[in-house]
Formats: sequence, structure tokens, C-alpha cells
Amino acid sequence: MKYMRCLALILALLMTLSLGGCGDDKNKDSADGVESAEAASAEEKTYAVGTYERKVADSAASGELDPDAEVIRFGSKSIFKGIQIETDENGEIVCNQSDGELQYVIDDKRFKSYWEFKKFVKKKSGAKAVDKFSQYFGERDGKLCFIVGARNRDIRDKSQYYVDDATKLIVNVIHTEECRKKFKLAGSDITFVRKKGVWRLESLTMYME
Repeated sequence: MKYMRCLALILALLMTLSLGGCGDDKNKDSADGVESAEAASAEEKTYAVGTYERKVADSAASGELDPDAEVIRFGSKSIFKGIQIETDENGEIVCNQSDGELQYVIDDKRFKSYWEFKKFVKKKSGAKAVDKFSQYFGERDGKLCFIVGARNRDIRDKSQYYVDDATKLIVNVIHTEECRKKFKLAGSDITFVRKKGVWRLESLTMYME
């Protein structure tokens, strides 16, 4: 009888150790799974050195603008003091995307035509400034527009997001490979600001490769 009791105790002890071992393996597998998921996530967020996506990620992380970026200002620090943009019935900015361009219709009483726009720029800043701004403004379907992607600087993709309690809209543009190769222009950021319910063009930032 004593022998049977001892045997039962030994078997119970062995079963306990066995179950404990399975629990350890399960926890180990779970930990490995977490590490693998984190590694995969980190790998997805890794961009090649020198690419526009890497520059943007680095700039966002540091909070500093890419030193190679070119900024053209249309807001309070410019001759325009902001350029009013057309909005729909919901107060949202209207954007037409066509032939590799983003087209934003100008709804500013000072500029009823492209000719009036050029006349204003020439009076404020001279003929060279007219040539500079003509790369980003023009007429489409008889309307004066702010244009990103003109002159073979086609866009491949775009995304946008609101900041500062939806008083600022930033549109991120990725240009085509052909644009990158020809002009070294990888991406652009268009910034709009809203004051008293009116959206105005603030700036255009261009990222070079």
C-alpha cells in the first residue's frame, strides 16, 4: 500500500513538472511572436538612405525642415498675404486632379485672371518673380489655378491631413520617377490655413533628392 501511495505521488509530481514545462514553452512562443511582429513593423518603417520618404521621416522625427527643401511662401510673410482658394458647399477646399496635376482654383477678388495675377506680381516684385511664380499658376478651363505638377513635374500620389484644430491643411505630394530623374524633385508639401472660415494658400515646400 505504501508502495502504491509513493508511486501515485511520484506520478503526480511528474505531471506537475510536465505541465509547468508546457507553460514555459507557450510563454516563450508568445514572446517570440511579439518580437517578430515588432521587428516586422520596424522593417516596414525603414526607408532607403537618400530617398524622399526617408528625408520626410527624419524631418518629422527631428521637427526640423530638410535643409535641401525649397519653400515658396504665399502667406503673411509674402507679397500676397495669403491667396484665397475655392471651397465647396461644405467649406472644404476643392482640388481637381488631372493629367498628373493638382489644380486648386483661385477665388481671390484681386486675381480674376492670370493676366491680373502676373500684373500684381510684377508690380510688387518685378519680372523675375513673374517667371518664378508662373511655374505654379496658370489657367485651367478658363479659371486661374494654383498648380502642382505642371511642366512635366507630374505627381504620382497625394495624401492630406489637418492640424492645429483643423485650421491648417497639409497636402503631401509624391512626384513620379520621371520627375525625380529630370528635376531631382521628389516630393512637395502644400500648406493651406483657414481664418474666419476662409481657406488661403500659405506655402509650397519642395523636397529635392
